[in-house]
Amino acid sequence: MSGSNAPDQQASDRAAARAAAVADAMDDIAKIDAHGREHGGIDRAGIARIKERLLELAAVEHLFPPEDFPAPDGERGSFNYRLAQNDDGTLALYVQSVGVGTSAPPHEHLTWAVIVGMRGQELNRFYDCCAGEGEPHVDREEMVERGTGVAMLGHDIHSIHIEGASTNFHCYGLAMENMTGRRYWNADQGEWLVFADSSSIVEARPGYPTTAAA
Repeated sequence: MSGSNAPDQQASDRAAARAAAVADAMDDIAKIDAHGREHGGIDRAGIARIKERLLELAAVEHLFPPEDFPAPDGERGSFNYRLAQNDDGTLALYVQSVGVGTSAPPHEHLTWAVIVGMRGQELNRFYDCCAGEGEPHVDREEMVERGTGVAMLGHDIHSIHIEGASTNFHCYGLAMENMTGRRYWNADQGEWLVFADSSSIVEARPGYPTTAAA
């Protein structure tokens, strides 16, 4: 093998190993989710198990280097690299890459959500109400960073606050584009509004047409 081809081969080998590790993790997560559905819906014990499984995946750091998941260049915001998603639009896993910071107001997901840290810090604030119940007030804060994570049910309300660079797993019971109708708190207007999610999703699943980060 020539020296010029070595980096390409390394990237290819890493992508194959990453795909296998992601598939194994999502298979385990699908079983946890299915067990919850069979018993009236996933509960906090179930999403805690999903968080632990994603922490195991995040620990395989060499499969998720920064160069494979570049963040927006010089501007606030994030790219969400889709690593896995069921054909019916459920059980989706993303790598969220942030370059110089981003934030999200208090909002719901309408499905379970798990965030696990890899690099940098993501401050999560949790609130004492459900969407539509008036002004939310902070109940507690948790920092997501390497070796930690948070897990939420569909009615839980949280906000995200990131300063600087950050790379995390975001895993949901529904694909991001299928979370239609979810609400967020608009502090300026003093009311809950429907989220017009402008998240930039980058297709990163093997065998799917690659979409460019916008």
